[in-house]
Amino acid sequence: MTVLSKTRIPFFAALVIAGLIGLSSTTATAQEYKETYNEAREAALAKDYQTALSKYVEAADGASAEGDDEVERTARRVVGQLTYILGLAQLKADNFDAALGYFEQGIEYYPSNAQNYLARASALKRQDKMDEAIEAFAQTIEVATAQSDTKTARQAEESIRGHYIFLASTALSRNGARTGASDADEAMGHIEMLLQYVEADSDTYYYTAESQKVNGQFADAIASADQALAIHRGSRTDKAKIYFVKGEALMNSGDIGGAKEAFRNAAYGNYRASAEHYIETLGSE
Repeated sequence: MTVLSKTRIPFFAALVIAGLIGLSSTTATAQEYKETYNEAREAALAKDYQTALSKYVEAADGASAEGDDEVERTARRVVGQLTYILGLAQLKADNFDAALGYFEQGIEYYPSNAQNYLARASALKRQDKMDEAIEAFAQTIEVATAQSDTKTARQAEESIRGHYIFLASTALSRNGARTGASDADEAMGHIEMLLQYVEADSDTYYYTAESQKVNGQFADAIASADQALAIHRGSRTDKAKIYFVKGEALMNSGDIGGAKEAFRNAAYGNYRASAEHYIETLGSE
């Protein structure tokens, strides 16, 4: 699930501080866009965000025509923030096209605001346009990384990873105990797609191990499980499932001692009964 920022418009803490400071004008030509800028400021302070957006856009365009880089830059930055706020309100109301319109406008006027990219990707995902959403999440990572916005980059990475992990998990589980090579190959296809965009995490290695086990690639499955365990940071239950698939791969490869050790580590939560059964069965061999 994509997690969008819940910060309450820190906008006014920063509205971009400069964005709420009035401007003085010195010439007739400067007067018009600076007056518009000040009108935008007043609308923003009054929380009339739609009017403020329109005025800031007009001020940015006017400043650009007059070569006033400082005012243009500040106005564009505020446009990026206002479009994000207004777009989130539309997204919350399931008005996806309107939300996308705001996010696209924000990206156009202030392409350094990674939050608009993330929100756009989320809106596309909510519309089940996953191919477009994945590319949008990937673009979010690129922009956020360039801006040292690690939080937004991480959210986009988690969204991509979560999508492909879900597909891999579904492929491996839909046929229950009758999971076959075609299911495992499909799961690996999703894992390979994931790796085109983000680095592997513990779940990535776990589902890789499951797929390799189903396909009889036991040595590879053991190695993938070990990689999952090496970087695992989740719950003990999650860790148990990794030990369990490792135990199965070791058992099928003939390493009974190694399998029993893995199953002992897997004997927790939902895996306890099955792990203990294998330990008991292997103990008699």
